[in-house]
Amino acid sequence: MSNSVKKKAARSRMKYSGELYKAALAGIPNDRSHGLDSFAPQQRQLNAMLALGLFNRGDDGASPKRWTINTLTWYTIKVSPRWNRLVFIADAPMNVAQYLVPDSENHLRVPGMRLRGGVFGSGYVLEHVPTGGELVVTDDPNGKVVGRLSDTDHRMLSLDTPLLSEEKRLYAALPVMAPDAQTLLSGVAVRMSMADPGRRWATGNWYWDPLQRRGHTEVEGYDDPQRRLWGEGDEWEAQWTGYPYAQDVAFALTDPEAGVCGAKLSTGRRGYEVSLGQSVLKIRR
Repeated sequence: MSNSVKKKAARSRMKYSGELYKAALAGIPNDRSHGLDSFAPQQRQLNAMLALGLFNRGDDGASPKRWTINTLTWYTIKVSPRWNRLVFIADAPMNVAQYLVPDSENHLRVPGMRLRGGVFGSGYVLEHVPTGGELVVTDDPNGKVVGRLSDTDHRMLSLDTPLLSEEKRLYAALPVMAPDAQTLLSGVAVRMSMADPGRRWATGNWYWDPLQRRGHTEVEGYDDPQRRLWGEGDEWEAQWTGYPYAQDVAFALTDPEAGVCGAKLSTGRRGYEVSLGQSVLKIRR
């Protein structure tokens, strides 16, 4: 893929993702795609797992709600996907990282996540031990961790700490995901803060509508959203109150410019179905 084609793809991607040009360019692969869903297998697995933590909440939520990382949907985060890592660009990276990495048996967060190193207050490199996937949290708008890494932030478990017994149990209890289902779930996570430049859809980090189509308080459950994302194998279902609108998530996954390659959208009385291969994500209204 020539540099000029990559640059064109990056400029197109940043219109949807809100990334700066350099951040978007770093995520463009060699297959002429936008790179939002181009991942090494271990990274795709981690991203799909993160979706379960982010989008389960409240009485209706499935068990990953107990990780409490759904709180991150109230932060302003730009998601910048790369082949071998997922990058969260946030104003408060230390706070975000602490929601992702366990600090003890009492606060397990994402089971198996560890601090590889960080620059205090400004950037952190995290590794998910069971999958081998990587997550970077940084306030650098280009998605980099700038400075000399240290692993001495004792509020987060480092790679020196073996998996705790409860972490092993929680991870083993997660449902099996078919590969195409992993791509769809990962697709929801990486698109949680995107918007169509044509104003057809917007996901608003799952706490507001950037297109301001209705009064904020008119949306059911906006102040205490209930969310459930769960399934097994090829069959998955999502339903929630509050933002974003169900149609926006369905449209984001199937957008002709920024959607999951090969994903197909169908509509029914109860909502939307996004299919990829043999896998389906049912999005209920």
